[in-house]
Parts: sequence; structure tokens; C-alpha cells
Amino acid sequence: MQQDQNIKGFTILELLVVIAILGIFTVVAYPNISKWIDDRAVKKDVYDVINYINERKNEIQSGEYGMHLVALNTRVHTYSMSTKNYFNTYKKVGSNNYFKNNRVCRYQQPNTSQNTSRVPNLEIGSRNNNSSSHVYPSSNHPSPKHFSLICITKDGTIRHENNNPKNVNVRDPSTGKYYDYYLFCSKNYSTAQNCKEGAQHDIMYRITWDRFVNIKVYKYNKKLSLRLSPKKGSRDSLKLSTNRKKLPKINGKLFGNGMNYMK
Repeated sequence: MQQDQNIKGFTILELLVVIAILGIFTVVAYPNISKWIDDRAVKKDVYDVINYINERKNEIQSGEYGMHLVALNTRVHTYSMSTKNYFNTYKKVGSNNYFKNNRVCRYQQPNTSQNTSRVPNLEIGSRNNNSSSHVYPSSNHPSPKHFSLICITKDGTIRHENNNPKNVNVRDPSTGKYYDYYLFCSKNYSTAQNCKEGAQHDIMYRITWDRFVNIKVYKYNKKLSLRLSPKKGSRDSLKLSTNRKKLPKINGKLFGNGMNYMK
């Protein structure tokens, strides 16, 4: 009997030790697990938008439309141009207008229209409580820079109007070219107002695209950001440090502000 009591006492002691260890593990691990969950949720928003853009691109490639104008804001929405109107605006020999001569598109361009029953809107950021992200550009920021515009055509020859002040863009230091972009920040680590270019939130993604709508995804890396020094007063916050040799390479390319390119 005495031996059984000793065994029970020892088992309870072991249980208490295990509970204590689990408690310590939970305290240490919970922040990382919580951050991982937040990151996955924001990443889902990122790829929801990318899938939306790729769906519009497929509609152009199939010939269903002549051109899509996708406006990125807290409401991702599309103005569509029929194949006939696209031909008359950009291809027809007798058409001598601004759009044909300059090969550009504008937000709410003439001969485009919205049809949400066929091309639905995608609500994100402050417009969607189920969204895990704040976005930039957005309606939460003052004009004039409050959206990015993507012009999708089959041959990729049409671009957004460079003189349009509403479009935000950023320079890729590895190429020297400017790209429009769309920024995602976790709602748990940012506000709608401070999710913007130059911010350094723990969970933050950016997508960029070229005229053929080839999309690249970048993820903010806080450790990398500490090694980069944006130049004060520059047009964008992705200026590299003047000492490029000390900067890390990301997939063979240097990129500033701690944004890792994700393949």
C-alpha cells in the first residue's frame, strides 16, 4: 500500500512538471504562432488579388474583351472595353485620337464600362471586415494618389497614362524602372492610415507588375531592412544605401527597404 501511494505521488509530481513546461512553451511560442497565422491570412489576401488580376488577364487572352482597366484600391474593380471598341480606339487606321497616338489608358476611360454581374468587384481592406489586410493605395489616404491602375491587353502595348498623378509607383533599384504597386499590411500590426509606402510593419507584402501584367510579390523583411538606409528626401523609400557591396542579394538582385522578392 505504501508503495502504491509513493507511485501516485511521484506521478502527480511529474504531471505538474509537464504542465509547467507546457506553460512556459506556450508563453514563448504563442507570439510566433499568432504572427504566423496573421502572415498566412495576409498572404491569402495577396493571392486573392493576384488571382483576380489573372482572371481578368485570361478574359483578355481568350478574346472575351479587348481591354480591362483594373483599379486597385480598397475596392478592386474593373472597367472593360469590348474588342470592337478596343480596335476602334487603338487599332483602326482612321482613328487619330489621343489614346491611339500615346498608347495609354485612363481611369474610367471613354468606351469602357463596369459590369459587376460579369466582372465582380473584390472588396478588401477597410471595405471588408473579413479581410485581414489594410491596403495602399486606398480611399483611407488623401487624393490625388489613391489607386493603382493596370491596363490589360493581349499584346501588352497599352500602359496607364504616366502623367496621371493618381497612380502610385516605386523604383526597383536593380533595374532603375518605376513600377505601379499595391501594398498589403496586417490589420493586427498597422492601421489604415499608416499602411503606406515607406512603412515598416512586421507583416507587409507588395505586388508589382509590368506592362504584360507579369506580377511579382515582395515580402517585408525586418532584419534586412535594418541593413538598408533609404536616402532622405528621395522620391521613393526604396533607395539603396550608397555602399551597395555591403547589401545582401535577393535571388541575384538587390532590393531596398527590406522587401524580399518571393518566387
